[in-house]
Amino acid sequence: MSNTSSEKPDLAADYYLTNFQFLVDWVVQRYADLLNEDELAFVSAFQQLEHDSQCLLVRLSSRKGPFFRRNKLHYTEIGSIDNAALKLIQAGLLSDNQRLSLSELSNILTKAELLQLFATYISSGKHLRKEEIVAQLASQFPATQLWQEWTENQLGDVYYLDNRAIISNFLLLFFGNAHQDLTEFVLQDLGLYRYENYIIDQQHRIFKSRSEIDQYQLLIALREQLEQAAKVEDLIHITTLLPTTAISSKLERRRARLCNQLAYQLERANEQHLALQLYNQNEMPPARERRIRLLEKQGEFSAAWILLQEIQTNPFNEEELQIARRMAPRLAKKLGEPSVKKISSPIIEQHLDLDPIYDNEGNLFSVEEVARQFLHTDIAPCFYVENILLTGLFGLWLWPEMFRGIDGAFANPFQIAPLDIYQEDFARNRPGLQQLWDLFDRDNHHQHIFSIWDEKHGTTNALVNWSILDRELIATALDCIPKAHLKRIFERLLFDLKSNRSGLPDLIQFYPAEKTYCMIEVKGPGDRIQDNQERWLHYFSLHEIPAEVCYVRWR
Repeated sequence: MSNTSSEKPDLAADYYLTNFQFLVDWVVQRYADLLNEDELAFVSAFQQLEHDSQCLLVRLSSRKGPFFRRNKLHYTEIGSIDNAALKLIQAGLLSDNQRLSLSELSNILTKAELLQLFATYISSGKHLRKEEIVAQLASQFPATQLWQEWTENQLGDVYYLDNRAIISNFLLLFFGNAHQDLTEFVLQDLGLYRYENYIIDQQHRIFKSRSEIDQYQLLIALREQLEQAAKVEDLIHITTLLPTTAISSKLERRRARLCNQLAYQLERANEQHLALQLYNQNEMPPARERRIRLLEKQGEFSAAWILLQEIQTNPFNEEELQIARRMAPRLAKKLGEPSVKKISSPIIEQHLDLDPIYDNEGNLFSVEEVARQFLHTDIAPCFYVENILLTGLFGLWLWPEMFRGIDGAFANPFQIAPLDIYQEDFARNRPGLQQLWDLFDRDNHHQHIFSIWDEKHGTTNALVNWSILDRELIATALDCIPKAHLKRIFERLLFDLKSNRSGLPDLIQFYPAEKTYCMIEVKGPGDRIQDNQERWLHYFSLHEIPAEVCYVRWR
């Protein structure tokens, strides 16, 4: 993330229209063969609109709808909103005579307006909540009416725009995910973000068929339903809609995550049998762990033990293995199996009694900063880097392969990482990785990392925090961290980047004269080592990488 200029550029009044047109053109160019009739008709109608009508359509599409009150619309860049709306109505993209239910009406009216319109139908209205007013009116009016019938022409016009499904699909096809939106354009326009110039071509487009698009949207809708589910019946209903198989491996990962989230909520609702069925549909953590726990609750100790052995023999990742090893002694005891002693590498500890430090406003510094200041000296500088330094060095080293154009990696120009960065086959799909590993053998990793830093500085990368990762810090780190240690750390990051990019020690202290260093995890009173931190500390111990835990007590 980078601000590439000290002066932010002025955006044109209709910047949002330019960005939307870019998005539509991009989607049509790459996915015209997968668009349905409604989407193609929308594109054709939109492209024939006058400028002001295009502006109004994009403005409304970015707001919560689908109903919009005319008196709430104020856009100075649109000459006549009424004329722009009329042209949209004539083009079939907007409606001014849509029927509304009482519930929809109440969503766009205030309580005072409801009382104004329906005073004669409501008893003790001023003392009622809005929901109670609607409940009183429900039995006295038709199921739906036109806006002007509801309001008796008292509150101006209302427009109806229901293109959410079309816009949602266009955003999905452009971004390749459900969380980015048109604000990405603005961040670039303002110079806040500068993105890598990676290759995006037709043959590597994200979606291969219309059925993939439809299933992706279904999974998004079910996830939203799960977030809103208030009753166990809602959870059971979602289960009936959830596909039992996915069309592609990408969609299977999304389906598996939703399976596990839904199953966990069913567990909490005491629907254990249904939860177990969902966990059985996938292997993505924590599915197997939860299956073991449910089998154990049901007294199926042998089945739980067999599954536990499967995890220990073939774990999905280190976190799953760590949890399985933690569960093993308890389950072994229930089955009368010999208990396997936990094998762990020793973790070095130190204990410090320190005085708290306060800033000028009387706020207590964090325990990490207090420890850093205590440990820091001119000949042994200490930095508070947590997960930033080592993952940043890794991101610089990995850069050429991270942004290599391969199938399914890049969907749009606004990505800070490839879409497959956390997938199991990320490394297998990067043929140039061996050349990067060879840099360590030739002692060229320093030169490579500095070259990338110089060339890419300020370009957005999900692993690189430019505000902290300056050249001086990198130089000190590369001078003090032996290449064998750095290579080991990079190997573990690459093995499971999603899990292992966190949990690294808070501090790093360098000893430039001896060309060595030590990483320090700081724990304040009552704090304990987290699972991901413990995994890193054991890994450091196994490979003789200097790291320790510093327990701080206040004096």
